[in-house]
Amino acid sequence: MQLEHPAAALGNPAAAVHAGSWRQALRHALRLYVAHVTVLIVLAAAVSSQYPRTPIEQQIAVWPPSAPITTWLDRVVLRSIERYDVYWYMGIAESGYGIKVGDTAFHPLYPLLGGAVGRLLGAHYGLGLWLVSQVCCVAMLVMFYRLVHREYDLPTAGRATLLLMCSPLGFAFLLPYTESLLLLSILGAVLAAGHGRWLLAGCCGAAAVLTKQPGAIVVLPMLYELWQREGANLRAGRVRGTLHGLAGVALIPLGLAGWLVYRATLGDVAFDWSQPQTMITAVLVTPSYSDVWGLSFNWPWVNAGYAFSQAIQRPNLYNAINVLVLVTILVMIGFVIWRQRDGAAIFAVVITLLSLSTIPPTLIFVAIRRFTIIYPIFIQLALWTRRRTVLLLIVAIQGTLWLLIGTLYVRHAFVL
Repeated sequence: MQLEHPAAALGNPAAAVHAGSWRQALRHALRLYVAHVTVLIVLAAAVSSQYPRTPIEQQIAVWPPSAPITTWLDRVVLRSIERYDVYWYMGIAESGYGIKVGDTAFHPLYPLLGGAVGRLLGAHYGLGLWLVSQVCCVAMLVMFYRLVHREYDLPTAGRATLLLMCSPLGFAFLLPYTESLLLLSILGAVLAAGHGRWLLAGCCGAAAVLTKQPGAIVVLPMLYELWQREGANLRAGRVRGTLHGLAGVALIPLGLAGWLVYRATLGDVAFDWSQPQTMITAVLVTPSYSDVWGLSFNWPWVNAGYAFSQAIQRPNLYNAINVLVLVTILVMIGFVIWRQRDGAAIFAVVITLLSLSTIPPTLIFVAIRRFTIIYPIFIQLALWTRRRTVLLLIVAIQGTLWLLIGTLYVRHAFVL
């Protein structure tokens, strides 16, 4: 005998369908997550055994498992992927800001959550950050599945989440990095705005901007959705719904302002009133961060030209991958603008321009992982891959780059 969902038994079949679709999204997300995290753990352990970066990696063999088992798991699962910005997040999670010059370039929500979990685990901050990323990754996949399903259908939602997770930089969602929390917050804001739940949307948007600078851009698709929902009422003089929506949207700049005020107390907000562009730099690139890495703000087309010129003058695998990803993304953005023409397209364009606006003097493109949060690209790819052969081809290409860039990251040969 087949049991009815409680909501259906109470005469609410719509609620039963809604609950069932959430369960379906969760099952799909868990399958994707388990498959990809398993591949990453095996890949990172194998690569780090050949190219160990830390004393623990050098001292503890990947195989066979050694005792105590917790130490071996720490070495295999965590130490193999602790590279680059992970150390910054661990330092902030443990000691807060102001300990190391440049740490205020990293927004507070992710290290705050990781630090809280790490303290519960006995001051194991690396594990705390990793666990936050894993939970957020699954939740993010569920949200993305639901967002695409709302606009299209279940098969498209399934393909979109697959293509997102196996994208060339998709393994960043599984690292102790901000990407999974950032995209989860962005998708939560967009999905809540689509249902007219402006307070929830604003809270998610504020979480996005407190996770990373690009999170502030979520205000654009939210404003577009607000105009679509309330434009007619506003033109008719009925402003109540618009004011309610704007109150939710206002939480995003308020979150950013709160972070800037805190940074100012640490002496890390500086701009020149006579040079308005310095105000943008103060938000995008903190003075201390600029001092440490030499990052600066410039027009995106100037930086793109620099990237291509450097790729020609200094041909190597790193530069080739950066330019390949850059060209692919620019082409995809063109199709997103052409086909979607909505708040998501606006979000995609602005994130791309922002990613191209900061560049260091020694690397041609350091913001490459920001492209993982341009979710409209993967919706467009899902629409293109309705035929199974096309889907398998795209997944094969993406998966190959996923493994290649993941290998280079673990070897400390690709800045992520």
